[in-house]
Amino acid sequence: MSRRSALEHYKNGGAWWETEISDIKKNQIILRGKEVEDLIGNVTYSQMLYFLLTGKELTDQQAKLFESVLVAGADHGPRAPSIAAARMAATCGVSFNSAIATGINMLGDIHGGAVEGAMNLLYTTKAELSSNTNAVAENVQQFLSAGKKLPGFGHQLHDKDPRVSRLYDLSQKVIDSGEISGEYLAILEDYRQSMSAVKKREFTVNVDGISAAIQCEIGIPAEAAKGIFSLSRGMGIVAHAYEELMQGTLIKGPCPNDEKLVRYTGVIPNDAQKE
Repeated sequence: MSRRSALEHYKNGGAWWETEISDIKKNQIILRGKEVEDLIGNVTYSQMLYFLLTGKELTDQQAKLFESVLVAGADHGPRAPSIAAARMAATCGVSFNSAIATGINMLGDIHGGAVEGAMNLLYTTKAELSSNTNAVAENVQQFLSAGKKLPGFGHQLHDKDPRVSRLYDLSQKVIDSGEISGEYLAILEDYRQSMSAVKKREFTVNVDGISAAIQCEIGIPAEAAKGIFSLSRGMGIVAHAYEELMQGTLIKGPCPNDEKLVRYTGVIPNDAQKE
């Protein structure tokens, strides 16, 4: 991706906005070279998302597998910052779409960004393996030496995430049909085994790791991962914000007024110290 000045590009003969995605004219909508009426009713949500993003088409089995990733990431309860933020916003009198945007805007590198990191790792490792069969082990050592967390592994709550085993099962069926190669899923497993050997304990893949591998299998660019996760988690955000709105709670903060939960650690005035 090259960085360029929009004005300079325009001065050199380019259009101000250039897109291969859509051409909208009176009474006509063309998306990636297809009339919209030919797409409506003939492609699924996941197929349409992939088509708009890449310009390519998914088979029915590939689309079902991709859609399973979207479903897997849809909700993880109010413990998740994105869900909690949307619910809090819904109690503060903002418009419903603003509550949804509040939740979506919580998604970033730390909360919701692990899929992109795992995809970058898998894509890079796949390229490295062509000339270095020890790439996985070497990368594990580099992460550990740098004190960094390997993206796609471990979970603060689950040690046997039900989403992961289900996605593995669905992936295997598509591998068996020959519609994905299974190469990235194999690399993910190599990382799991390598980390387990180094740590001398069973290391687990999390939902971000398996979701990353599946998206690599169908060729989704890593840079799009946070946006795709936003669409996935957006379903849960809408449901939770609506539920909170219907409950009628007003001004719910991040935690109740409990001294054990919120503690002042700043300077204490002299008069207060004497009391």
